[in-house]
Amino acid sequence: MPRIPSLPHSIITAQLNRVTSLSGLVPYSTLRKSAISKEMARDSFASTEDLQRRARNAPSGAFLAIDFVMVPHAGRTMEGVNYHYSGQAQTRLGHQFTSAALVRFGEDPVPLLERFKVSQPLETTCHPYRTATQEMIHVVQDCLAAGVPMAGLLLDGEFGRDAAVTFSREHQIPVLIRAKANMTVQFEGEGLTLGALSRQFPPERCHLYAEFGWRVRRLSVAREVGGFDVLIVWRKVQGEWTRFFLFSTFGGDVTVRSLLRAWKARWGIEVIHRFFKQNLGLGRCHCRTMQAQENWVWCVVEAFHAVLGVRREGPGMTWRAAQRQAAQNAEKYVLTGLEQDGPLLDAA
Repeated sequence: MPRIPSLPHSIITAQLNRVTSLSGLVPYSTLRKSAISKEMARDSFASTEDLQRRARNAPSGAFLAIDFVMVPHAGRTMEGVNYHYSGQAQTRLGHQFTSAALVRFGEDPVPLLERFKVSQPLETTCHPYRTATQEMIHVVQDCLAAGVPMAGLLLDGEFGRDAAVTFSREHQIPVLIRAKANMTVQFEGEGLTLGALSRQFPPERCHLYAEFGWRVRRLSVAREVGGFDVLIVWRKVQGEWTRFFLFSTFGGDVTVRSLLRAWKARWGIEVIHRFFKQNLGLGRCHCRTMQAQENWVWCVVEAFHAVLGVRREGPGMTWRAAQRQAAQNAEKYVLTGLEQDGPLLDAA
């Protein structure tokens, strides 16, 4: 007899097939369009085992990268929609999610969660408002409680400076964070901004790391929260040297090359976001409630893990080819009831 699929399986199968409309879900489910929408808003698909199960797909020695991702407004009436800065001096209506992934240089990134983030005026009991730093701490604490292994944290500058250093020290989790040029530090008894400090160490005074084409100088500095290292990183953009800054609470035994590899690995979370949006329908759910939106993005993460499983079985396979194979595996599971070999939900 045909398998009666659970709604999460049905949604994941549709997403892998790049079907994102509610009406497009109907062939993969036993429910009608209106019933699908109601069921998505009823209960959460998430469980306390999600982080542990997803983390098992990550390579050993991976770092925990945390970032935010904003998706455009997709419906006429929707909870939790707010204006968000788009990066081009504009604001757009959309939803914002806190994103966490395990990443390692040269390995596929592994998403752990996408959590709905509301602005302060839109907070509810189930969706309280948190600042960027509070959100980061909340995610890390959830990961620690689930026993997720991490070699350290990789964060963009919006997650704070001193608070991140304090958190790193209190929990003994080293952190590598992008810093702004106006950040003031104490260097050799003098207070300087990182921008001013970089003028003392132009590219020719920094060591070349040929693997990346970057020139880097590592310096010991301090703020009120204590001492840490700053990396002045020079890279060529359109033939001109430009610099950015990282500050690190990793020990001196961790080499600059290792830190640069870790920061390069952080790009994996951007790869995840792009694939979510372009291939798995992140931001295309027209359901009106936050719960339905959270369930949709939960399925997006699971669909990504199904693609990861196929890539692991076929080294060198492209992401798109792996998605097509994962879609075939999911269809076989949902439509015929045959057990499939690739990961899908608890089989991951």
